[in-house]
Amino acid sequence: MTELTTTTADGLHITVRMPDAHPWVRESLEKACAAEARRQMESTPAPDPAYAVPRAAELLGLHPETVRDYMRLPDNHPRRLHYVPGESSRGDRVLLSQLHDWQRRNRTDAAPIEPAAATRRRRAARPT
Repeated sequence: MTELTTTTADGLHITVRMPDAHPWVRESLEKACAAEARRQMESTPAPDPAYAVPRAAELLGLHPETVRDYMRLPDNHPRRLHYVPGESSRGDRVLLSQLHDWQRRNRTDAAPIEPAAATRRRRAARPT
């Protein structure tokens, strides 16, 4: 038996029991679950990953020292690459949104960085 439960705007709880054997029940549940998952994913804010300077340089197609030079420019300079400072220069991180903003402001020829392309692939574990 499958129970379908809903609550009305007035606070009334409604539960309907149906046999699992009906293909309509299974199909309806799958559609409802998929629609709810889509709704929740659309309303959830997208993550803004942070990258170390070498990885940010790789994504921008620049040398890491060039990226660091852009990070050292004055705050009001149009080519300034804003970043999240770490405890040392090795800990400095550049957010993906800041990379996109820098690309937009500087009209680089490179294609915009996609979040999926920016994620690092994990190495397979070595057999022991």
